[in-house]
Parts: sequence; C-alpha cells; structure tokens
Amino acid sequence: MNKIFGGLVVQFREFFKNLGPTKRLSVIAVSVIAVFALGTMIFMASGKDYVALFSNIPSDQVTTIIAKLNEKNVPFQLRDGGKTVAVPQELLHSTQMTLMSEIGSPKLGSMGLEIFDKQDFGVSSYAQKINFQRALQGELMRAINTLTAVKQSKVILALPNKKTFLEESGQPSASVVLELHQGKDLTPDQVRGIRYLVANAVEGMDADRVTVLDERGKILNRRNDGATAGTSDIMELKTKVEGDLEGRIEQILSKVVGNAKVVAKVEATLNHRIISSTEESVDPEKTAVKSQQTEEESLDGSRSSPSGIPGSRSNLPGAEDTAGGTNGFKQDVKKELKTVNYEVPKIVRNIKEAAGNLEKISVAVVVDGQLVTTKKDDGTVETKYQPRSAEELKKYEDIVKGAVGFNAARGDSVKIENIQFQAEDFSESEKLLTNLERKKLIQALFKWALLGFSLALFFFIVVRPFMQWITDSFQDSVDEMLPRTIEELEELQSVDNTLPGMSTALPVLQESIDPEKAESELLKDRIMGIMGKDEEKAANAFGMWLVRKDA
Repeated sequence: MNKIFGGLVVQFREFFKNLGPTKRLSVIAVSVIAVFALGTMIFMASGKDYVALFSNIPSDQVTTIIAKLNEKNVPFQLRDGGKTVAVPQELLHSTQMTLMSEIGSPKLGSMGLEIFDKQDFGVSSYAQKINFQRALQGELMRAINTLTAVKQSKVILALPNKKTFLEESGQPSASVVLELHQGKDLTPDQVRGIRYLVANAVEGMDADRVTVLDERGKILNRRNDGATAGTSDIMELKTKVEGDLEGRIEQILSKVVGNAKVVAKVEATLNHRIISSTEESVDPEKTAVKSQQTEEESLDGSRSSPSGIPGSRSNLPGAEDTAGGTNGFKQDVKKELKTVNYEVPKIVRNIKEAAGNLEKISVAVVVDGQLVTTKKDDGTVETKYQPRSAEELKKYEDIVKGAVGFNAARGDSVKIENIQFQAEDFSESEKLLTNLERKKLIQALFKWALLGFSLALFFFIVVRPFMQWITDSFQDSVDEMLPRTIEELEELQSVDNTLPGMSTALPVLQESIDPEKAESELLKDRIMGIMGKDEEKAANAFGMWLVRKDA
C-alpha cells in the first residue's frame, strides 16, 4: 500500500513539474475550490440545527447566560436582536438542565421576585411598592408561559393604594395579553384558569376583574353583567346537553341502520331563571303545652253618690250633707287572666333553584332506507332502494325516547322520518387532489432533472475540457521525451540507468539488430498509436494509400 501511494506521489510530482506556469496555477486553483466545496458539503451535511434555548430574555440577563455557555464551551447563536439564545438541538436539554441547576429557573426570563435579592439602602416605600408589583407581574408571566399554547405573555396589574379602615379602597384589577403559538388556541377552561391564577395571586382581586386578550386584541374571557348574568354559561350548557343527546341517538341507531345512515338533532330548552323561595309549614294537630300562667283579680265595695249644693263648699271635708239622703251604689268585680303557651312543630324550607334545568326537549331524527340487491333471470344484478317500514320507525322512536329520557308531562316531542340520503360526490375533490399531487411530482422531477442536467453540463463544458487540457500537455511532454530516431534510442539506451522509470518505457535493443528494422518497428508503433487515437483519419489515410498503389 505504501509503495502504491509513493508511486502515485512520484507520478504526480513528475506530472506537475512538466506543466507550464499557467496550468500549474489552474491546478492549484481547482484544487482549492474542490477542497472548499467538499468542506462546504460536509459542513452542510453534518450541520447543527440550532433551536431556541431561551426567548424574550431581558438585556440584563443575556450576559449571564452567555458567560455560562462560554464557560461550558457550548456553541450558541443570538437571534431577534439578542432576545433569543439558540443552541444545537442535541445539546438543548443538557444545556437547559445545566443552566437551571447553576443559575436557577426563577432567574431566567422575566424579572420576578429576585429583584429583591439586592436591596439598596435608602429605597422609598413607593419604590418598594413598584418593585413588588413588577416582581408579581414577572412571576405571573412565568407561570402563564408554562402553558403549551402560550408563546409569551404580558401581565399588567392595577393595585390601588391601601387606605384606612374608615375609607373604602378601590378593587384591584389586571389585564393579561397572550401571544399564542401558530395554530394553537386556548379553551374556555384554560382562559378561566388564567383568570383565577391571576386573581388568587393578588390580594383582594376578583376573577371577574381580570381581562384576557390575545395578540389581535380579541377578548378571550366573557364579561357578565347584571342583565346577562350567566347567559353565556347557559348557552354552553345548552350546546353540551344537545350534543350529548345527539351522540346518544346516533350511536345507538347506527348499530341498527348502519353507519352514516342516521342524523339526529336535539333542541333543548333550559331554565334561565334563578329561583329562591322559603316555605314554612305548621302542624296544628301535634301541639303541646309549653307554659301556663293564671292571674285573678276581685273588687268588692260601695260608694255614695255626690249630693248637696254644687260648688266647693259641699266638697270640703266635714261638710254636712244637707240633703240628708243616702243615695249611692255598690261595686263587686271579679277578673281572671289566663295565659297558655303551646309548642307547635314547624318546618321551614329554603329552596333555591339554579338556572340550567332541562324544561323541554324536541328531537328530530332522519333515517336512511336500505339498498336491496336482487338477481334477475338473465343473471344481472339490480339494486333498489327500499324505505323503512312503519313498524321499524315505531321501534326506532321507542328507542330514542328511552335514550333521551322522554317525558310527555313537560311537553317533549320525538319525530322520526325515513328519507333517502344523497350519496356525497367526492370526484371533484379527488381530481383536485390528483392534479395537485401530479403537479408536485412533476415539479420534483423537473427540479432533479434540472439539477442533473446542470451537473452534466458543468462536467462536459468545464471539467472534461479542463482535464483534457491538462492531459494533452502531459501527453505532448511524454511524446517529446520518446526517441524519434535510432540514434536517439541508442543514446537513451546508453544512459538508461540514470533515467528512473525510463527502462520500462523504451524498447530494449539487441546487440545484433538491424537499424532499419528497429526504425521500422518504432515507426510501426507510432503509426498504430496514431490510428488508435483517430480511427476515422486512419481509415482515410489507408484509402488514399490504396488509391495511390492502384494508380
């Protein structure tokens, strides 16, 4: 192996020495371009795919992350004006774990409670309040960004000043702006969860005072006022109830009539009112004496009637009765007061009926018929549509009533009809898909064909002429080195030992050789070589020789 490699090196050196200055520079330039192209191809083939390690990083934290990456010799790229740090995909998870363990996840991303790690003396209470608000907003943003659908978020808190107990302070509120990933969306439950997350993190905040927006300014949460309180929730419940009932009907009937042969629609009427009532009932037959109190009063006496001269004299003590009469009356009074307290059993019921009770349902079901295949006498097969019988529809109606909880007292209704379904025609869509696939295939074939043609054109126009240009010069140099006469051959034969590699290239001369014969052999070899290079010219030359000989 070493001999072969050494021989190749020696031959290349001899070949390179025999080239002219222009061709030497050309070979060097082509070699450099080839090495650069090969290195580029290898780099592109084994190139590293960089993915985002951290995004939306504050400017004061970028230096810390870059210092840690340089310390660990981890290649990285800065994107989005230095707000995003990207690392190779195969190093993503290990780098994240390393930075989390050394720096800590609370210190990456938005500024949070670590703002209080470094306390400055002389900070006013107002500055402390602002720093606390910033820290709380940062912690909430970190928590919201953990959701898979959220790309980044912004939380703004409005915290009123605390007042004395005699004054009423305002209620805190919050606004949340979300930027979602492409193709992602938040469910109403997730939006409600974000509202309660923010409300529970701030003292005295109600979830209804949290507004959630997306990057387009659309309100994701529903605000309820006194006039429409609970309307959106009732509509969601209505849709859910109707979908559940429709699924029940289609699931049970599809097992009987076949798949895609039944369509059910349900209209559910829900109670939108919230009713609160109090009932109090008394049972008079189940009474008992709890306490009894009796009070008696008796009066017995007499009294004379006033007489005499009207005036003050007759009313003075010791005045004599001038009339001399004994006219008067007697008074005898007896009074009895009796109080009895009874214990009466009493039942008090506080009844509160929430909105959303099912008041009425209306069900409409459409069932497809069946296709019956019959074989005629001539052997042909005929397919006919056969509608469902009335008995079958009655059975289906009973099944549907049992599935939805039919109640005639509240006015429920169920209607089942047999109607032939129209088969859906997907021929146009299949044609469009076929044309699209054909266009993609043609584009791919054209792209690869154009690439192959470009490579072939480059080879025949650039590479092949260049190699021919180089090899022709080498062939000319070799032809110049070969002897042309017997005298030159004898001279080279005498110095054969001083010319390495020339002994195999020159024919060996015998001591007793005819010079004319040797010269003819050389001429023969040269003629055969020329004929091998250009057969068409050789054939023309032979033709001319034969013509001259005949002449």
